[in-house]
Amino acid sequence: MSGTVLKKSGDKTVSVQVVLRRQHPTYGKTLETAKKYLVHDPRNTAQVGQVVTIRETRPLSARKRWTIVYDS
Repeated sequence: MSGTVLKKSGDKTVSVQVVLRRQHPTYGKTLETAKKYLVHDPRNTAQVGQVVTIRETRPLSARKRWTIVYDS
């Protein structure tokens, strides 16, 4: 999944908002839903407003179960 970094919340942790688009089953209208995730940033390089790709991982804390995917 990909989303936008909303804020840096502590060392090596960022808050990412992911916007999902889906169609209503009956009416066909496109709906947007947004969800926030606490994401582990091992390199501590993500900036507010940056678009990042995240993937699920083992639980790292009480609410942190996602990590940033770097290209290389």
